Amino acid sequence: MNSPLFTSLSSEAHGAVSSVMTTIFSIPNSSSTSSIIPLLNITDNTTNDSLSNKKQISPSTLMADVNNRLLKRKLLHNRLYIITYIMCFLGLLGILLMIINNEIIFLNINDKDRYICWFIKLIITITTIILVLLVFYYHRLDLDLYAVSNSFNHWRIGLTTTRIFLILFEAFICMIHPMPLYFPFIRNFKSNNSTTFNSTLPSHITIDIALGLPMFARLYLICRFMLFNSYLVHNAFSQSIGSLNQVSVNFYFLLKTYIQQWPTRCLSVFCILLFIISSWSLRACNYQSTIQHISMLDAMWLFIVTFTTVGYGDLTPATYCERSVATIIAMIGVLSTALLISVLAQKLELSRSEKYVHNFVLNIKLAKERKNHAANVVKFVVKLWYLKRKHRPISNEYIKAQRELVRSIHFNQQLKQDQKKLIDSCIGMPELIVMQRDSNDKIRENTQTLSIMKVKVDKIEEKLSDMDHAMINIQNTLHLVLNKISK
Repeated sequence: MNSPLFTSLSSEAHGAVSSVMTTIFSIPNSSSTSSIIPLLNITDNTTNDSLSNKKQISPSTLMADVNNRLLKRKLLHNRLYIITYIMCFLGLLGILLMIINNEIIFLNINDKDRYICWFIKLIITITTIILVLLVFYYHRLDLDLYAVSNSFNHWRIGLTTTRIFLILFEAFICMIHPMPLYFPFIRNFKSNNSTTFNSTLPSHITIDIALGLPMFARLYLICRFMLFNSYLVHNAFSQSIGSLNQVSVNFYFLLKTYIQQWPTRCLSVFCILLFIISSWSLRACNYQSTIQHISMLDAMWLFIVTFTTVGYGDLTPATYCERSVATIIAMIGVLSTALLISVLAQKLELSRSEKYVHNFVLNIKLAKERKNHAANVVKFVVKLWYLKRKHRPISNEYIKAQRELVRSIHFNQQLKQDQKKLIDSCIGMPELIVMQRDSNDKIRENTQTLSIMKVKVDKIEEKLSDMDHAMINIQNTLHLVLNKISK
């Protein structure tokens, strides 16, 4: 039926599909927010006028839009790389200045050192403010990149509640730092007031340590810097393969690949960083103005005995902060020991070729021993037959030969079982894959052979049917001839 109503409905459906495809493949424009509406609001409210006003995009325009989107994506990725580099530098600079500030505090503070500490805290505050602003700017660019990659017209489409929480949590981590709580240049007090100021100084030192230790959480910026410097992120082919297989190329994926490729190197770098950071944290938490401060070497020794869960007892945590750090070190030590055992097991495991050589040599050795025991079985059977024929079945020599025969039979059976186990151990996943491939090839060949045989059988059936028709025709002809002859 080619009614006018059916023709109009089909033209409207075609226009709607064209508008949807145009919206999907068009490049989002920051100055226009109405291009996303056809994608989200194709409902009963759309009229024939709005559908007829949509212009179809030609293939050349579509390719130009895709090219512009790719260029914009590359530009955003380069900006993210630069911002990540600056954030990593500022984060590490703040940690370094925090360590210098606390080391100056650990010494006997005088007026000159107090000025230096105030200036260092001021620099840390300035770098922290810049870092927090860069955190928000980084996530703004990341949302733009997400919008461009998914053909969204506005970056707020990708702003979910979980993402907002993660952004605020990251900003909170980067915001923690020791702040300049007092201005050291105002010195309008007398010598007795100076003693009062020094009595309040340990509280400020405690606050500096409490606000300084969480700054080590900024080391996550190194992980982000590693992610943007990885070839898996820069390589478009790996990104395409990951998208097709629904695998996100993030830092977790990158970490697993690095551990798979270089397990010893990754574990060594992690343990060294943990050793340095945790040793200094133990030294910082142990600081008290009234007692002798622990040295860095003693802190390293305390880390070693805590990390290895030995605990000799010559050095013990004295403060709650130090006990908390020691607890974290002990837990990480247990996990690192498990990782170290797995890495050693992987390194000590024989390769495929080494396993083949080793199993081949063991198989030859077992075959020789089995032949020797088989020869012993024959020898002792002949000896028993000879002794029995000499009418000495109860002699010691006969009993000894019988014992050796049973022992040789038992060893022969045990060697046979060992050979079977050795053959089973040689079969791994590569061998199973080869066997499966061979079986699939044979099944395919058998299937092709069966199909060919089926065709041949069909042809034979056709020829037999033709022969049957020919025989029927000959029989009818003979009947006609016989009828004519009989007349």
